[in-house]
Amino acid sequence: MEKRDPYNNKKRWESWKEKYANEIPDILKRNSKFILDYLNDMELGKNTSQMARKGPRSYIRLVSIKDKMMFFSKHFKKSFDKLNEDDVHIFFNDMRTGKMKREDGKVYKSTGMFVKDFKAFWNWMRRTKRVDRDITEYLSRMEEKPAWVYVTETEFRKYANNSNAKYRALIWFMYDAGLRVTEAYSIKIKDFSDNFTKLTIRNDVSKTFGRKIKLMLCSKLIKEYVEVNNLLDEDYLFTKKIGNIKKPIKPPAFNKYLKELAEKLFGCGESPAREYYNKFTLYDIRHNSSCYWLKKYPGPRGVMYRLGWKKEEEINYYSEFLGLSDEITDEDMFTAEDKTKLEKEIEKLKQQNQYLADGLKVVRQKIFLIEQSPDIRKIIINNE
Repeated sequence: MEKRDPYNNKKRWESWKEKYANEIPDILKRNSKFILDYLNDMELGKNTSQMARKGPRSYIRLVSIKDKMMFFSKHFKKSFDKLNEDDVHIFFNDMRTGKMKREDGKVYKSTGMFVKDFKAFWNWMRRTKRVDRDITEYLSRMEEKPAWVYVTETEFRKYANNSNAKYRALIWFMYDAGLRVTEAYSIKIKDFSDNFTKLTIRNDVSKTFGRKIKLMLCSKLIKEYVEVNNLLDEDYLFTKKIGNIKKPIKPPAFNKYLKELAEKLFGCGESPAREYYNKFTLYDIRHNSSCYWLKKYPGPRGVMYRLGWKKEEEINYYSEFLGLSDEITDEDMFTAEDKTKLEKEIEKLKQQNQYLADGLKVVRQKIFLIEQSPDIRKIIINNE
């Protein structure tokens, strides 16, 4: 099953490539040649880093690379192979400090992502013998993570429950499953099982790896959603029945609704994750789902599997964001075997205590009788 392309990246990429197959106008011809060769190699999966995954890059990745390369070609006023260390360090420093601003006048966010893409391009230039020096060695990618909209569990519940019937089940599904947008949009009804309590994310639709997860929050809502929209096994989940026609729910329309609802409920202020509430999108649901499940799973493996993470960097980030700390106690240091032994000893002590309590009760009864009657005292003494 092919992964869905809800943002039409394939069409965008193929349209751009056809239009500029031979040369990109309005930039240096030499840079145009570098960019087209680089993109062609990335599309084929050639001359990639030994550390990167093998194979062709996805359409969404190709579009992203293309956009970044066009950005670099616009701002660097010389041929790429003539750049030096000062050129790139000044360039990225101007981005970080706000000296160079976006077209809308705002400061660039996540400059580290631009550095990452430029490093990847420059290393390709070196691998393909277009340059023989590394001018990116001291460029830092370290900085704040991209801004996003954070809401508490209580706020999210309020948010989801105040959404309209068209989107409510899908909002809860995104929060429960914690899927990436492309993964979620590739889910078919046949991927659910056990009365919508389990979900299979297939290898061919996942960005990282396939997995099977339990749905703990949305099963009933999804079941009702499927029934109301008359969705069949081969239908995609993000589909809405309008009259007698089934139509896909497109991300732009969904995101527009999410933003409007967030503004209505929370206003236009800045959330704790530095993004404004009225910028809330589908991917923000994944961010918030990550926070939710990080606090639910007892260890990192479970949450990494559920969310499709290969590296613990994500866990480190969300842990720091939530202010989680090392809360290990002496009790946590006991092994399961230690705990079993202790539980048995406690049970044994309980039995001994009960035996002593019963014996104490008998003694107290005898004392009471002795105090009440001298004759009974003689009988007890004789019996003993």
